[in-house]
Parts: sequence; structure tokens; C-alpha cells
Amino acid sequence: MSCIVDITPPPGARVRFISDLHLGHERCEAPAVTDMAPLLHGVDILVVVGDLAETRPCAWQDRGKAAREAFRQLCRERGVELVEISGNHDPDTPALLARFWGGRVIAMHGHALYKEVAPWSWEYLRNKQACQELIAQFPDSDLETRLELSRAMCQLTPPILRREGISNPLLRGFMHCFWPPQRPFGIVWSWLTCGRCCEQFARRFFPEAEVVIFGHLHRSGDWSFGARRILNTGAWFRHATPYIVDIRDARVIAYQKAFQVVPVFKN
Repeated sequence: MSCIVDITPPPGARVRFISDLHLGHERCEAPAVTDMAPLLHGVDILVVVGDLAETRPCAWQDRGKAAREAFRQLCRERGVELVEISGNHDPDTPALLARFWGGRVIAMHGHALYKEVAPWSWEYLRNKQACQELIAQFPDSDLETRLELSRAMCQLTPPILRREGISNPLLRGFMHCFWPPQRPFGIVWSWLTCGRCCEQFARRFFPEAEVVIFGHLHRSGDWSFGARRILNTGAWFRHATPYIVDIRDARVIAYQKAFQVVPVFKN
């Protein structure tokens, strides 16, 4: 079964893209699902570009799955079609990439940009050998294979409770951000280069795309490379800002901060 889905919205339909809500996670700052109805006003299709909720095996899995089902129910009640794309925190979602309007618009979480999924993460840094052995098993040949590699990597490296046993909040925060030392450098480098990295990925695997939307990095961004526009939707997460992308008939009609649409959300 293909991990790529093709969607052709009806003419005039408003398609909204968001990502990285991380429902259930202790650092999630999205409003309660019951307060997120404004997110769906005037929307025909809502696309969550990965990491809707924490559904991988972790301390927040049960809470994440319950929140995801509540979010799905909200969309059903509002008559909004929900399209879920898999991220590295919800690898149980089948689709890894969606093509809209015949491939003019591409939506993907963004972890497939990196063979390591998140080369700055504790999961990778503590499992380098196993990760590299898995990467070597996947020929770097086509888009489907690259996407399947990203799913396999997420299943190989379980989440690590990197601050387990640390009670001091300042030390916990330091460990999260700055240890090991290569972690913060990797994060900053990914922020500085992710737009160009996504453009190179698009040029190789879907050069016909006019708009590419991704998340994963928790930092919003808007880049143009020739006729192609690349947008990152940020995150509903502590120390990040979520963005919303609205598209109608394959044309971007809005790229804005989430609090402008969901007033209850404060970042």
C-alpha cells in the first residue's frame, strides 16, 4: 500500500494546513480540543502535516490517542474533512505525504528530509550505529523508499526520557536544550538550512510542485526558490509559534499565526 495519497479538492474549497500539535505531550501548548472550533470555521478540508498527537510508545501515548480521537470527532461534528499525515511522533498514521491538485501542492511532515529523521535528537544520538545500519538497508532511489525509511527509523528509535530522575527544573531545561553539546548546534543548523534542504528534496522528488508545506522543525518559515514557495507551519509547542496555511485552487491565500484564527491560543 502506497504511503502517498493524491487529493483533488472541489473547486473553491478552502484547504487549511497545520502541524505539530503534539496533543498529549507535556510540552504541548495547543488549546483544549473543545476550544479549537474556531480553527475549523470556513474550512472544507483540514490537513494536519504530522505530529497531531503523541501516539508512539511513550509516557503520553494514552493521553495523545484520546486527544486525537477527540480532535477527529470535532472535525466530524463541524463537517470538516480531516487529512492526517504521519510524523515522527505519530508513525501509526498511514499517509506520509499528500499531493494536492495533481502535485502542484505537496504536504509532508518533514522528517523524511533527513535520513536520520532528527539528527539532533537524543533518539538518534544514542542509537547512531543501529540507525546507520538501518539507513544502509534502504536504497536512496525513489520517494516511496525514502518515506518508508523515515517510518522505519521512527519505529527503530523509541523515545528517550532524557530528563528522567532530574528534579531541578533549571537543570531539566538545560539537559533538554544543551546536552549533549552537539544537540543545540544540530538544532540551530537545521533551522538555518531547512528551507534550502526542503527545496533540494522537492527538486529531486517532486520538481513539479509549486507549493511545499512541512513542519517537524518547530520553527515557521516562508521561502521562495524561483517559482516554488516553501512554507513551514511551526508548532503548537513550548517556545515555538504555530502557523496556518490556507490554500484555495492550488493558490496560497493566507499564511498567518494561529492565534489570529484561534483567539484562545496565546503564544
